[in-house]
Amino acid sequence: MASEAPRTIKTILVATGLTQESVGGLVMASDLAAKLGATLHVVHVIEPMSAVEQKAIPGLAEKHLKIAAEELASFCASHGVPESAEQHVLSGHPGNEILRLRASLKADLLVMGRYGKGGLKRGRLGSIANALVRKCQVSVLIAQPEFRGEPKRIGVACDLHEECQLELRRALRIGKTVGADEVVLLAAYEVPAGYHTVMSWDEACAGLESALREVGDREIARAREAEPGSPACRLRLEEGSPSSRVAAMAQEEHLDVLVLGTHTRSRTAMALLGRVSEKIIDAAGCTVWAERDAGMFQGFLAALKEWAE
Repeated sequence: MASEAPRTIKTILVATGLTQESVGGLVMASDLAAKLGATLHVVHVIEPMSAVEQKAIPGLAEKHLKIAAEELASFCASHGVPESAEQHVLSGHPGNEILRLRASLKADLLVMGRYGKGGLKRGRLGSIANALVRKCQVSVLIAQPEFRGEPKRIGVACDLHEECQLELRRALRIGKTVGADEVVLLAAYEVPAGYHTVMSWDEACAGLESALREVGDREIARAREAEPGSPACRLRLEEGSPSSRVAAMAQEEHLDVLVLGTHTRSRTAMALLGRVSEKIIDAAGCTVWAERDAGMFQGFLAALKEWAE
């Protein structure tokens, strides 16, 4: 079971490709670090030279790192990143190096842009971003390419068939931090097959909505009690496929940030991002905070062994 209390954000690591598409993540990470009083680290990873190239052209690898460090410093300065932020330039596979640095820094949040080297692909994650969301042991904030100002409209996607305190409390904390008037809880449901053998479509929908709204109201009350001073929370519940309907509702609500959980109690999927979560992240038209329950990884091997038996 996921832990109910979200991880306290003390250290933030933001990855940047020094491209226009990575500006939003850099500025948002800097702004968030200032609000939370968190330590900020910025990392840029360059492609390594082969052993043959290094032998043939001595000193070029070091020159590449020096130039990249200068470019990173200039990029950070031009976008208002404080001098107190520590800058890192690494050589290697971007995903692997970012994960190693995140672990060594014990960063509580990884921030990065939505798009990869292929340029703007609306609603799509770049390959590196996709891999990091899957593999990172802490929460990942996937930012829009441009910084649109301080976020004000906060939403959270919840599966009301399972406990959702972790992502709901995170959304409330974000809402309190940015002074949001309310947090919108988005939930979608599907009528199970065979409903027609016992009742009509309308009756099935009414029954599900009543039961899910009861759960949602209870979860909201618990979360707000645990997060004093947090904004009001409104439940929006609709029939439809969660993977598509939640993303559509996020756009209809004009959300700036959508929080969703990436944990799951399914033994066969504990090491992977939830299928529904992955589709929502991919289709969302806003910045997404993918809340990770780090405790999930600690119990993964035991759960996997239990499942195998």
